[in-house]
Amino acid sequence: MHWNTADALIFDMDGTLADSMPAHFEAWQVAAREFGFSFTAERFQQLGGVPTRQTLEILCREQQLDLPIETIAGVKEQAILGKLDHVLPLQPILDIARWWHHQGRPMAVATGASRTNAEITLRTIGADRWFSVVMTAEDVSAHKPAPDVFLKAALAIGAEPAQCAAFEDTDIGLQAIRAAGMQAWDVRQPIPVPPDNTALSD
Repeated sequence: MHWNTADALIFDMDGTLADSMPAHFEAWQVAAREFGFSFTAERFQQLGGVPTRQTLEILCREQQLDLPIETIAGVKEQAILGKLDHVLPLQPILDIARWWHHQGRPMAVATGASRTNAEITLRTIGADRWFSVVMTAEDVSAHKPAPDVFLKAALAIGAEPAQCAAFEDTDIGLQAIRAAGMQAWDVRQPIPVPPDNTALSD
C-alpha cells in the first residue's frame, strides 16, 4: 500500500522529519561525561524514541548505577537546547509532509521528545504550522515501543489507526506503529516521493 492512500499521516520527529539525532547524541555525551555513565552510539540508536528520563532509567539499570536521574535529565536537556536551533530537515520526508499539508489532509507528529524540544525543532525546520496535533512524551505515560503516542495522535486528528500511515527511523518506533495497527514506513529505506513530485512552497 502506498502511503498516499492512507486517510492520515503521522510522523516521528527526531531522525524522521529533522536531522536532529546527532545533536541529541552530542548532548547525551555531555551528560555522560559529567555523571560517569556510558551511552554508545549503538545503544543510542537502539533507544531512539525513548524519552530522556526513561532512557536514563534503562542505562542505570543496565550499568548498575545509582545516579540522580532528574538532575542528569536537566543537564542533557540544557545541552540540547542550543543545538536545536541549527538542525536541518530530512528533506525527502519533509517533502511528503509538505505535500500532504498542501492537500489539506490530516496529519500529526508523534514524538518521544519534550513539548519544548518539539516546538523548537519543528519551528527550526519550518514545519511548525503544518501539524494540527503534536503528541509528545508529556502526553502519554507508556512510551515507544508502546503504541500510545501514535494512537493518541490518531484519535486527536479523528483518524482510525488502521487507516493511518506513520513514519519512523528506529526499530522501537516502527514496533510502536505496528502495535498501533498502522501502516509503517521506515525512513531508513527509500520511500516513494509525493505523487506529483511537485516542489511546493510553505
